[in-house]
Amino acid sequence: MAYYLTIDQGNSEAKMALWEGSELVDFSMEPALTPTRVSNFLGGKRLRGAIYCSVAREDVDIVRHLRHIAPLALRLTPDTPLPITIAYRTPATLGADRVAAAVGAWSDYAGNDILVVDAGTAVTFDYVDREGVYRGGNIAPGISMELRSLHEFTRRLPLIPFPEDMPALCSAGLMGRDTREAISLGVVYAVLAQIDFYRRRLPEGTVTVLGGGCGHHLASVCGFDVKLDEHLVSKGLNRILLYNEK
Repeated sequence: MAYYLTIDQGNSEAKMALWEGSELVDFSMEPALTPTRVSNFLGGKRLRGAIYCSVAREDVDIVRHLRHIAPLALRLTPDTPLPITIAYRTPATLGADRVAAAVGAWSDYAGNDILVVDAGTAVTFDYVDREGVYRGGNIAPGISMELRSLHEFTRRLPLIPFPEDMPALCSAGLMGRDTREAISLGVVYAVLAQIDFYRRRLPEGTVTVLGGGCGHHLASVCGFDVKLDEHLVSKGLNRILLYNEK
């Protein structure tokens, strides 16, 4: 069997995904990644390929380990060949996770205009046109970042935990009835409004693909059609790996 490993190193945790061709076989989130944890995750399976991307510093030990255990081992960089075209003025500053998410969305919805929303620590909004050209995107604070900043940059606003049950929160209505509810609703509705803002201004028929750690929470309260993909970045990394293998 042909197994492929993708590693998405984020700001606070790493996401490992094991693929058999283009099918997801296993997935794990690790607060701290080591070569031993990578090997334990594989459970003795032999790899045909592996790819690593990071929005933080590159983990040299992990990259070396991948080169040791996989015949094809890639680190996603601005020079990595891609199945989409990047039309960005400064490709060297474009986050690898944003590139991977765009490829992941394109792999499922090729031929459509696509709004790619990756909701995590930050929320990114990226546009891939129907020709497979990445046209650019924007970056905004994520929900947890907004909650923390409201507490840290004001004198009296409390630190509100992440609203895990968004449907229950939003059932309260449009306006909060106490300070905690006002902050939670304000932050959640702000992100939803941003998604709606972009989708309404892109070409008619644009597909909105929602991923990231907060994606499934937001999808539960969207009043418009979104395609949820909780493994969007990992899927994109695997497609890039398969593309380079060929």
